[in-house]
Amino acid sequence: FHVVAGAFRVKANSERKLQQLKTLGYNARLIGVNRYGLHQVVYESFETRKEAEKALFKIRKAHNRSAWMLVKSMP
Repeated sequence: FHVVAGAFRVKANSERKLQQLKTLGYNARLIGVNRYGLHQVVYESFETRKEAEKALFKIRKAHNRSAWMLVKSMP
């Protein structure tokens, strides 16, 4: 379960967003390119839906109202 900050066509933009989130204290990371060719940046990834939902609520309230949750297994 991933809390998504954004998806960017240009990889440099995704890397810039990643650094911004890390500076704010998030355990952010890039999780790859989606089927539309967009580089996905997440605030954080979680083992359980409950943890992700709790973080998503906090992030929406404090930082980004348009953050959303992605359910995707990572290799």
